[in-house]
Amino acid sequence: MALAIGLGACGAKTQLAVEDDERPDVDGGTDAGFDGGFDAAIPEDMDMSMPDEGVDLSIPEDMWTPECPDSVRVSTREASIPVDVIFVIDNSGSMLDDIDNMRSNMEIFWEGLVEADIDSHVIFVTQEGFAPFPPPSFSGRFFRLNERVNSHDGILKLLAQFSNYERYLRPDAITHFVGITDDDANRGDAEVFMETMPELLGHEFTFHAIASERIRPTLANPSGACVHAGGYAFSPGYEWNALAEETGGIQLSICEDDWAELLTPLTERVAVRIPIPCGYSLPTPPPAGVTYDADDFTVLYENEGDPLRVIPQDVGGTCASGGWTYFDASRRIELCPETCEELMALDGRIEIDLGCTVLP
Repeated sequence: MALAIGLGACGAKTQLAVEDDERPDVDGGTDAGFDGGFDAAIPEDMDMSMPDEGVDLSIPEDMWTPECPDSVRVSTREASIPVDVIFVIDNSGSMLDDIDNMRSNMEIFWEGLVEADIDSHVIFVTQEGFAPFPPPSFSGRFFRLNERVNSHDGILKLLAQFSNYERYLRPDAITHFVGITDDDANRGDAEVFMETMPELLGHEFTFHAIASERIRPTLANPSGACVHAGGYAFSPGYEWNALAEETGGIQLSICEDDWAELLTPLTERVAVRIPIPCGYSLPTPPPAGVTYDADDFTVLYENEGDPLRVIPQDVGGTCASGGWTYFDASRRIELCPETCEELMALDGRIEIDLGCTVLP
């Protein structure tokens, strides 16, 4: 089935037939209330005729018509399940070389998300200067929370700062956390995180750890932390790796000197596009002069040779009678399963009229 989205800024320009407004008959409506009142007090000999000339009482046809932006059409973009990625980075001095290596190789991560065509939000919880800079294409999808993260408090910082990055998360998104550290969190932090974060998010998540694995301890390395070119990590990341193991995430070694070897498998796990049947993403940002409001949308189905068919909005959100729903946080319109199944059997297109929005 070939589906396309046509986005129109004004209903009058989208070939959508608009029925005549039904207004009460003036003679039998408003004036009828005056006939027995004010008219009864008017003297019979008063001249009530309208002037023939000198006063122009005509009203231009478009006087009360708001000015709409030109019709806007964009190419189809099949929606996919949104993906939110939250990084938390240890800011201790021993991490400086690791941060430089990460920043030098982050292009792997950005390009992976772009190539997969994923509706992604990427958040960094770390001190200013430690987060990488995204490419311009991530404008509006990249968020940086300036917060000092010490060697042992990274896991709890994700909980404590949740209210400050929550507004960038989507309730219908797949959520990934990525912890980067050369040390360990306090004992029990992983358990607290597993008990608390699902309640805050409202859904499950996957945690990935870039930390130290445990190796055989030696006199020079009594903690059994991993070894890299500059020496040893501070401690095995027991709590971090426990979160990855509990949630099915990947465990990568902070001692890997080639960060391409770390970011490549991480990107492969995160940049997974899962299409949504009969889901349609609206442009981000919205077209000029347009404010997205589901109450203004008209979703139309067009099949060659047939008149446009209006698909009703599922206001209750249950899809009991079919129709469509709107996910504001993800700017996505999605057909209800029953409606989707019906239209998939046909060969037509979906058009979305955004309504009439007045330019400032």
